[in-house]
Amino acid sequence: MSAGRIPQAFIDEVLLRTDIVDLIDARVKLKRAGKNYAACCPFHQEKSPSFTVNREKQFYYCFGCGASGNALSFLMEHDRLEFVDGLKQLAGQAGMTLPETREAGGSPRDSQQPLFDSLESAAQFFEQQLRQAPARERAVSYFKKRGITGAVAKHFRLGYAPPGWDNLLNALGTEPVMHERLLQSGLLIRNEQRNSVYDAMRDRVIFPIRDFRGRVIAFGGRVLNDDKPKYLNSPESPVFHKGQELYGLYEARKSGKLSRLLVVEGYMDVVALAQHGIPEAVATLGTATSTTHIERLFRVVSEVIFCFDGDNAGRRAAWRALENALPALKDGVSARFLFLPEGEDPDSLVRREGPELFRARIEADSVPLTEQLFRHLSEDLPLTSLEGRSKLANEALPLLAQVPESLFKTLLLQRLSELTELSVEIIEKQLNQRAAQKVAHQHTGADTVQLSTQTGTDEDHAADEPYWAHASDEESDAMAWLHHEDKQKAEPPKFGARKGFTGESKFHRNDKKQAFIPRRERTQPPALRSLSAQTIRLLLQAPSLAAHWPNDLLQTLDDPESSVLHALLNDLQRDPNRSLAALLGSWHGTPEGDALAAIAAEAWLLTPSDPEIEARHLTHRLRLRALELEADRLNKQLQQQPDRMTLQALTDIKKQQAELHRQAANEAAS
Repeated sequence: MSAGRIPQAFIDEVLLRTDIVDLIDARVKLKRAGKNYAACCPFHQEKSPSFTVNREKQFYYCFGCGASGNALSFLMEHDRLEFVDGLKQLAGQAGMTLPETREAGGSPRDSQQPLFDSLESAAQFFEQQLRQAPARERAVSYFKKRGITGAVAKHFRLGYAPPGWDNLLNALGTEPVMHERLLQSGLLIRNEQRNSVYDAMRDRVIFPIRDFRGRVIAFGGRVLNDDKPKYLNSPESPVFHKGQELYGLYEARKSGKLSRLLVVEGYMDVVALAQHGIPEAVATLGTATSTTHIERLFRVVSEVIFCFDGDNAGRRAAWRALENALPALKDGVSARFLFLPEGEDPDSLVRREGPELFRARIEADSVPLTEQLFRHLSEDLPLTSLEGRSKLANEALPLLAQVPESLFKTLLLQRLSELTELSVEIIEKQLNQRAAQKVAHQHTGADTVQLSTQTGTDEDHAADEPYWAHASDEESDAMAWLHHEDKQKAEPPKFGARKGFTGESKFHRNDKKQAFIPRRERTQPPALRSLSAQTIRLLLQAPSLAAHWPNDLLQTLDDPESSVLHALLNDLQRDPNRSLAALLGSWHGTPEGDALAAIAAEAWLLTPSDPEIEARHLTHRLRLRALELEADRLNKQLQQQPDRMTLQALTDIKKQQAELHRQAANEAAS
């Protein structure tokens, strides 16, 4: 099976659900080094750590041998897996099943693209009805009453499903193929008894739900009267799984760099907060906040704040979210809980007290997960008695067992120790016994159950840390390179390590170690000599620039990376929010993927001080390049057959070249 036969959207989703730090740390013990993580490279012999992993970019790079890539490439490299096997393993860990492959010669585009196209058409229909439907005033009045402006409505693509049973059906569902797609998405409903079809959404304001790439995958609809249900959501479909998606996540990521995300309960809460300058809110889709939701959020930000009503229902929802958050907790992330005054929701509260007070409330009133955990468990328990402390320990232990091994878990155990007056050693012993019993229960008949209780600490590995481990983010990258720099010129590193190995591989699939075979000579970061490579690096760092890049100038480029640049621009212009990890995953196994990974490694090291300025400089150079080529062509023409028009054209080009040089000089001076 080739990489191209697996839908790109599936590869993107698998990578989105995979944390490269967790994946690598399970095979190679990583240590924190500023924003990055470091270890001795698993692909070549070394004594000092030169292998670094960046969680934000979901990318690894070895300063010693040049190995680089994303989670999938590491798994293939380290575990000696083929592309499909590696993707299948990551998919299984993410709770996904590898889709059926297309026939040879099929389109490499997403197999569900026709369904996406139908959903997009429906979204456009609902948007149009909010502007043109005879009954639109009720919907417009509803949004105005909530303080929603036209700009925010456009940002979230809000719409309206007018009254009637067949508006969408008549507008889009007259063709049999479209008819079936709308049925598949749940926008049309079939009445088997009457053998009829009708619109699912009627007289409701519409909230399109978008995936991480901005594609419409489902809809939510709210009634404008007292009908039930108040909210109606699209059913599950081949492109929509409500237990995995979050309303507003795409819009929040578009708003700019996020440091945290606020989880609220409803569509209007998300929209109203954005209207008041708080764009970092998302909502679950009629379901409890799941572990999958939380893992997805922690891939985007390091802090999640759950915002619930202060009534009993809100506190029950908060507890379910807390329970589901425990398996996703690890060092470097945090979760907090904010309970609103009774009778208030984020929509009403932010309208009443304004964004400044609402943000102040988040800072002052939100409770750390640990505090909420022990507050809930110890409620109504007499901790002054042995019975009360014993009950607290027994209720806490199953919950703490779900937390991955980390310093955070150690601190949780210490807190439980303080509350129960049990030693940490006794608590750990109880946890281990429970784990052993669980394993024994799952594997009945096993002769022995071996349970490791030892975990490494910072002190255990302090001697192995690079001296730059606690520098700032920028310094750590720079110092890592300086520490391992050699003066030899070398070819740019290739994607992954497999091609660099000779002889037997270092690991079999069972990870049994074999005799070490050197991979390749240590390399310097690749020199970005070509204009194409420089442009690629800039676009990887500032993908939004792709939307306005002068594509006509690219026709002048004939360097080896020009084909990669064209493909990258095409992808980013379709989806400017596409991550580097997703790009590497979908391009894996192609020459373009190898070249992109090599350039990405340098993009990781070299950050432009101002992408806009660098873009202008590159554009200047591209224009000069185009003029030079045209001047060469005209000179050759003059040599063959001199004429006044050609001479004039050449003179004009010289003037344009001089003007571009003057502009560049002025910019440099300013």
